Amino acid sequence: MDRADTIAAEQVELFDTDKERVVKTYENTTLFQQEAQTLLKTVSGRVLDLQPSLSHALIVKIPLAPPQKLVHRQAQIDTMIASMFVIMPKEGSRRPWMILHTKEEETLLVEFAGDVGQLRKLARLP
Repeated sequence: MDRADTIAAEQVELFDTDKERVVKTYENTTLFQQEAQTLLKTVSGRVLDLQPSLSHALIVKIPLAPPQKLVHRQAQIDTMIASMFVIMPKEGSRRPWMILHTKEEETLLVEFAGDVGQLRKLARLP
């Protein structure tokens, strides 16, 4: 299998919160899936901000195929993740964070330690 093969899943989407719309879509390739798994492995806990900002951000939505297991004992997370939204603030010091949707249709807000450089490259972002 070529590393960039398209998989049978929803497309990856790039949403710009300033424009309030999806600005790009991408084929959901094995490269996006590998990067999603890499970022999931770096989850460091739940977001502690009461309302983390979604303004002035780029959000990459990656549907996971198949769903991926996420276990983080300190945060009491042990579930299957169906899709992830990586929130990348355009400015300020806030680190990127994720919104995860589980197979049970629950929503988790989590911090992660991984670098979004490869994801930005896959999405052709500066």
